Amino acid sequence: MTGGDRQPNDALRTARGALSQATLADQVNAAIYRATGRETVITAKSISDWERGWYSWPSADVRMALCEILGAPDAAALGFFKRRTRRAALETSPLVLPDLISGRGLVSVGSSNVVRVPDGRFFAGGELVMHHCIADEAGRGWLMINPSDGVTTSLRRTDRWSAVVTSDADGKYYVSDSRRFARQTGRRTNRQPVAAANVVDDLTAGIIWAVVNTDNALLADDAQIEASQSRLGHYVEQSASMAALNEVPDLELVTRHWLGSSFCSRHISRHVSRLAQEPFFWTREQSGEEASSWLLWNHKLDYLRYTSKRFAGMRRAFCVPEREIDTSPQYEKVLLLLTMALMEAFGITVELTTDSSLGPVEGFVIASEAIAANWLGGEELWHVDARPERSRRAAYQDLSDELAANSVIASDCSAARLEWMADYLGVSWRWFRRRCEELAVAGIDGIVQPRSRHLSTRGLDAAVRYVAHIHTIEGSCLARC
Repeated sequence: MTGGDRQPNDALRTARGALSQATLADQVNAAIYRATGRETVITAKSISDWERGWYSWPSADVRMALCEILGAPDAAALGFFKRRTRRAALETSPLVLPDLISGRGLVSVGSSNVVRVPDGRFFAGGELVMHHCIADEAGRGWLMINPSDGVTTSLRRTDRWSAVVTSDADGKYYVSDSRRFARQTGRRTNRQPVAAANVVDDLTAGIIWAVVNTDNALLADDAQIEASQSRLGHYVEQSASMAALNEVPDLELVTRHWLGSSFCSRHISRHVSRLAQEPFFWTREQSGEEASSWLLWNHKLDYLRYTSKRFAGMRRAFCVPEREIDTSPQYEKVLLLLTMALMEAFGITVELTTDSSLGPVEGFVIASEAIAANWLGGEELWHVDARPERSRRAAYQDLSDELAANSVIASDCSAARLEWMADYLGVSWRWFRRRCEELAVAGIDGIVQPRSRHLSTRGLDAAVRYVAHIHTIEGSCLARC
């Protein structure tokens, strides 16, 4: 459903009354289990999506449970309705990426459909052309398809994002990156596999959302990135500097963030030898959109590898207030959880505060000495200082001590920290682990491959592999090598 078509479901919101979304979700899960014996994962986000009108016709089990709990005579009394869209309308009104999650999409078999990739606070949004091919065989872990010559030719176009999508008997969609698929087709003449791990859900949708938006922005500014870095090069040797946004006025916001992040990473790496103890890092990313930079930007992965080899016991704290959770779609929350898994994969202990008053605190590192480095949420491209004044160092130390004592997800066990973070985000840990296990085998590149030289899926692969094997290996053994 497109944003313009979406209408809030006031009837469901009114019927819910004083019940919280989380309480209602728990009751729905319990009612379905009593009636069918099946376990379901309805969350507060599911209720929120229905109330906001993202989905107008949940499954029959859910409709039955909601009517029973809320005392409604039928689904219509709760504001639910079937959405009938003609094919002609599909051709003029792009689908939205979340519509494909859990088989809720409207992609016609044998057709090519434009799917709108949503925007965000920094992301500008984009479009993805999906070619729907019939799966003529479904095996263990794979669906086999044989695309037509016309589809294969279209997949080789380099001027747009495209993908192959197929579906199974349950109406779930599976996606494959167009360029990888086209290369395979060029080498073979028979049917091609699409991994069952590539099912379109909140995990794969989040990955596609982040890659398409970030890649579009960096490619749009590719010719200017090196010129901008050269123009800003006089800041490199300064121990403290602040670059104004108007020094790169024509760049996309994502590219400005990339430049600021790259400079801050290099600044910390140049001065990290001054830290004689295991450091505490304070990071300003509060949402999956912001945190996806750790998963995709090459320089951030190299920075994690460099610092983690130097220090074996780092801590990194995130501030994620409840309001961020309330306003984030589920696929964005999954990206935030993946980012924290990546940190743990490098042997970094993740800590969490939900205190919104700490959100404006600038990024920093503190141990025996302190380094300030901030590129996100400020009024400048970056602000760095290798020797911040005593009052700032004292404030940094106080925050480090506070998180050491009162992290919301405090535990000696990495798996427990991530599981508690998943619980806070409203993400099913059991589902998340299972999906990471599946994608650890299939690989992320089968879903979507970045085109920009500044991006890769290495961080995503490291994160999903760590979660997949979290009970059998140490994180430092996985990511530092």
